[in-house]
Amino acid sequence: MMALAFSGGKDSWACFYLMRAHLECAIYVDTGFAYPDTRAQVERLAQLLPVHLVQSDRQAQNRQEGIPADVVPVEWTPLGQRFTSPKAVTIQPSVSCCYANLALPLLAKAHAIGVTHLVYGQRADESHRGVATHGEVVEGIVRLHPIEDWTRQRVLDYIATHMEVPAHFVLTHSSLDCYDCTAYRQQSQDRIAWTKDRYPDLYEAYTIRQTALQAALQEALR
Repeated sequence: MMALAFSGGKDSWACFYLMRAHLECAIYVDTGFAYPDTRAQVERLAQLLPVHLVQSDRQAQNRQEGIPADVVPVEWTPLGQRFTSPKAVTIQPSVSCCYANLALPLLAKAHAIGVTHLVYGQRADESHRGVATHGEVVEGIVRLHPIEDWTRQRVLDYIATHMEVPAHFVLTHSSLDCYDCTAYRQQSQDRIAWTKDRYPDLYEAYTIRQTALQAALQEALR
């Protein structure tokens, strides 16, 4: 069975249109903090392809493991606090958050429904990407990266021939998994500014977490 790892972003749509003749279903992981725009993209895909919706409990995971950050002071991690003292804010690596709340639930569902080939919208020109390559077998499933050598602009140009391109697809991270994500700061400036303008309430939720994280980092550096 071939399935699409769907995030709701531009790369996922490019993969859908390229591979739609071979796809049997898609898998989408909902963290509970997705933007309305992403939910709309999932609903759109569901009209074209069966979508398996997986709900992850990001809120509980963050409560236990901490706010995701690109820079993590050791003593602010759950383990670090066991050897030092409790902190007002707990911090975890950004990759740990994404792995626990997105990658693992997706793979678990893929195994559960018998997926043999999983299509990812991974591009080689992205600053954050997995180390797996096109055709590599990861945990018993063949990973397919049909747009691996594509540029961001090529993706946008291609999907424009199949659909009306949503305005937010020009953002670096157009999948918009979590509106209050405090990680990937360098790549998220356009998303943060866009959120502030379009969704003030979601921006406020982000600001609360970012302010708490920033205070903790400043304390750790003193």
